[in-house]
Amino acid sequence: MKSKFSKTLSLSLTALTAAIVLFSCKKDKKEKTADNTEAVQLSIAQNTSETLYDDVFDVVLQDGQSNNVAGKGESCATVTLNNTEPNTFPKVMTIDFGTGCISSNNVTRKGKLIATLSGKIRTAGTVISVAFENYYVNGYKLEGSFSITNNSGNSGLGFTTQTTNGKLIYPDGTTWFTHSGTHTLTQTAGAGTVTFTDDDFSLTGNGTTASSAGNSLSTNITTALIKKATCTNIVSGVQAFTYNSISGSLNYGDGSCDNLATLTVGLYNQSVTLPR
Repeated sequence: MKSKFSKTLSLSLTALTAAIVLFSCKKDKKEKTADNTEAVQLSIAQNTSETLYDDVFDVVLQDGQSNNVAGKGESCATVTLNNTEPNTFPKVMTIDFGTGCISSNNVTRKGKLIATLSGKIRTAGTVISVAFENYYVNGYKLEGSFSITNNSGNSGLGFTTQTTNGKLIYPDGTTWFTHSGTHTLTQTAGAGTVTFTDDDFSLTGNGTTASSAGNSLSTNITTALIKKATCTNIVSGVQAFTYNSISGSLNYGDGSCDNLATLTVGLYNQSVTLPR
């Protein structure tokens, strides 16, 4: 059965593709329509990839807290540590969602995240390397490598996340995209507490997503994305993308805590439902 987001994504993509067909120029119409359609597919896949790898960041930090690696968490997974000595590192944390469970924010995950921590999560210099074992979020399978590096300074927490050789497999089991990218997160709220549940971050960075056909799209955050602890999705900011000669952007809004963004390709705008 397809996830709710999978159905919404399919409807959004179908609607936008149809609109692009109607608004394409007559000259080189077939070629331009194909390019626009591919740009739309890649930009949505890019956003989906970034959102779901960002979800890994949330899960690792929250479950690290709940198991005394740092504080309190909210995941429905079973979490185990290879050693429970507070100051003994490296430490391997296995986050096991089994055959599937639904979190408090209504995200369904299954499979395992295996995180190797070089130190405490809140300690500057700590590196967390995450591997995926048959891991799915809302029906989407994630593969590759993901790392979190604590680069905190005097003004608050800071992290760099990096996705390497990432692969996003859609719920149909046949559609897939590769993904790589880097995000730098700078804390903007919650510095006065020891929990991650009130931390807000500003995100900058870039990424690349490619389809199974080998077509590639590059993105760059032009207006910092704002990630609030009280909201599931990014609430504001702009990410620009380029594919061949086509430019576009994804605008996450004005700060409202919702699951909508505006995808722009050329002169056409389309509302997109975010995947969490």
